[in-house]
Amino acid sequence: VGETVYEDEQTMFMCNTLQPGCNQACYDKAFPISHIRYWVFQIILVCTPSLCFITYSVHQAAKQRERRCSFLHPLLDPKKAPKANGGAPAPGPDGGAAKEEPEAAARPPRSAKMKRQEGISRFYVIQVVFRNALEIGFLGGQYFLYGFNVPAIFECDRYPCVKEVECYVSRPTEKSVFLVFMFAVSGVCVLLNLAELNHLGWRKVRAAVRGARARRKSLGGGGGGGGGGGDGRKKEPAVTVPAPVPALGRTQSSESAYV
Repeated sequence: VGETVYEDEQTMFMCNTLQPGCNQACYDKAFPISHIRYWVFQIILVCTPSLCFITYSVHQAAKQRERRCSFLHPLLDPKKAPKANGGAPAPGPDGGAAKEEPEAAARPPRSAKMKRQEGISRFYVIQVVFRNALEIGFLGGQYFLYGFNVPAIFECDRYPCVKEVECYVSRPTEKSVFLVFMFAVSGVCVLLNLAELNHLGWRKVRAAVRGARARRKSLGGGGGGGGGGGDGRKKEPAVTVPAPVPALGRTQSSESAYV
């Protein structure tokens, strides 16, 4: 739509002078960069943070699938391959080595998943901030370059013009309409980005509070369970040690001696 409006932008820009180079100099002053090229450049740069986030998310999802497959099929992992003694690891002195391996294998995926989710959410917030900054920057640049309307007559006194001349712009009303439309679109995008940042900020605060409470509960429960398990392992050898048996034997022998 805009291509037909701006296709004759420079050819139809004429000034009331025959001085060589005056038309080109005044056109460069009136339009440092074409509206169409400016908006194309704006769209490309504003979309770049979102494209980077999509690429990062797809990469993280692929890594998550690979880790899930390696976790569900541990035989494919050379570190978890069965050993020469039939696939069972050597039992520990207290017989608890076989129970510790599933717990160690089950904990890393959870922590890795939490870190991955935190990284994705953090990257999303960063890309929203950059996108909003780019929108505001292009909005301000458009205002300082063109203002809110395109004048039908542009007065110019740039060299090599010998005096101030009047130049006539083609389709000034249509170009003004496009200019105001792009101002409105950019303003709406800035407001949406600010609303999204506000929503993400409150949600991140709430999620952080809930996550801290959940971690305290899990650490409290896990620490108690782990402490109980450690006490049980320490007490089992004390119970199984045949220390009381010799004591009973000694008492029996002493009693028989007295008899």
